[in-house]
Order: sequence, then structure tokens, then C-alpha cells
Amino acid sequence: MSLTAKQRALAAVAGGFVADAATMGLHWIYDGDKMKELAAARGSAGPEFYEPPSCPFYSYESGALSPYGDEIFPLLQDVAERGEFVPEEFAMVSYRAAKAYTGRLNSVFKEMVVKGDAGKRYPELASPSKDLHGGIKAPILAARYFQDTTVLLQKAREAARVHEIGEEAENAAVATALLIQQVVQGASVPDAIRALTSNEAVNADTRTSIQQVIDAVEAKTFSDATSAVAHFGKPCSLPGVLQGSVFVLLTSDGFVDALRANMLAGGDNCSRAIVIGAVTAAAQGGDAIPGEWKQKTKVYAQVLSVTEKLLQ
Repeated sequence: MSLTAKQRALAAVAGGFVADAATMGLHWIYDGDKMKELAAARGSAGPEFYEPPSCPFYSYESGALSPYGDEIFPLLQDVAERGEFVPEEFAMVSYRAAKAYTGRLNSVFKEMVVKGDAGKRYPELASPSKDLHGGIKAPILAARYFQDTTVLLQKAREAARVHEIGEEAENAAVATALLIQQVVQGASVPDAIRALTSNEAVNADTRTSIQQVIDAVEAKTFSDATSAVAHFGKPCSLPGVLQGSVFVLLTSDGFVDALRANMLAGGDNCSRAIVIGAVTAAAQGGDAIPGEWKQKTKVYAQVLSVTEKLLQ
């Protein structure tokens, strides 16, 4: 039975959150030898939900979301509750969530708290950034607005501006939203990625960066995702974080295979995971997410019920 667009949209959101939780235990490991050592310790078991969680920058319980997942969970709740994305409202929701957060805050969120405390409001809570904060919001926005491209792209830009100042961040948000929208509407993953390179809604630099990945895949330049991500860039910053995600999507066989390859590639594998998990789950449907992974993701039941409300 073919999947409906709403089923794919639900899978995209759920897939992004499960992917983030599954990857969290190996987040932000930049030492390739350390990653090999950790993977070897699992034997034949996959690297997902790594025990004990081994991120060198924070210590969360297995099954919890990473700081990136925690960043977008309030967005899901807010859009579902409100029925739409209102940047001025969500900015205050995000500010209050960041202020109450007991986990690791990155510089963008630390700045947001300082600016919010000083009485600033959207869009003045944002700070200069070239990370994927806009892109990781795309699964939720695409689920809500997949039927209207013009509105989706406007919301993607507005959502990026909640936290980030910078064209590159906005442009990546637009590209990611379009990618997920196309897959939700039934396009194959390779076709949806290729379509970005000729879509004038995607800016020229972003189109070029995606074409570079397509060319590398066709030329078999890299033996695996680990070597490709090392080339395009392991850190959180653009364009590498989006290029690494696209490489994994073009070279992997579905949800589990893609996420395992992405985990072992290291660096900022969690923001990549949200995009990869959303796209692959939208393509295959929610059943592509293993039941065991759903059970291990602490917020899964909540994500499912809130997303169902968003899609009503």
C-alpha cells in the first residue's frame, strides 16, 4: 500500500527525533581512532544508543535527545498547539526553554538567554551562526506546510532567524525544507536531492555545494561516509554539515543503514542525523524505524502524539 503524504510527514518528524536520540551516545566525537575503538567495543551490535553515552562535551542518559533534539522539541509542541508557526511567539518559547534548560547550551542559545533577559524579542534574539539550527527545524515545518511551498519557505527562513543571523543558515534551512517536502510528497531521495540543484528557490552557493556531493558520489571519490564527512567537514558548520548529510542519503540503504554510517562518521553527527532520519523515514514510512529504537527513545510516545495533533 502506498503511503499518504501525511503518513510520510509523521514519519519524517518521528524519524528525526529517533535518529537524534540513537546518535546522541556518539555525538561530537572528532577523533577517528576513538570512534573506531568505541565501535569495536560493541562487537556485532550497531553503534546506536551507545552505552555508556560517550560524548565528550555532555553526559545525558541513553535514550535522551541531544541538545539539538532538545532544541526542536519545543518547536514541535508550539506548532502543534498553535496550529501554525509564528516566529515572534516561538522565539519566546525557545528563550524560556533555553533559560530553564539544565543540559549543554551552545553559544547561540547562551546568547539568546542573555538577549532575552535584556528584553530583546524576535528577531533580535539571534546571533551570527553558520550551523544547521534552521535545517533541523525543517522536518517539523515541512510536516505542517508541505502542501504550500511558498509558505513553507517563508516559515523556514523565519525559523532560522529565531536563532541565527546569516544568509547561509537561512539558505540551508530552505534547501532542507524543500528536500523533506519533496520526499513527503512521494519523490525518491535521489530525485529530491537532484531537484535541489536546479531549483531557483535554493541559492546558487547551496546548489553548488549539493552538486559537489552528487559529483563525488558518481565519481566514487570516497570509500564511505566517514571519509566523505572528514572531507566535507565534521563540525556543526555549513556547508559541510549539510553536504555530509546529503552524501549519507545518496550512499546508504535506508533509515538504519544511513544512521549507522552517519554515527560512525563522527563530529556533529546529531544535527546530520535529524535531517537523515527525517528524509529516510519519510521515504520508507514509519515502519522503517525499528521498534527497539522507538522504545529506547524517551520522548517517542510524546513526539508521536504531538505530531499527530500537528497533522490534524
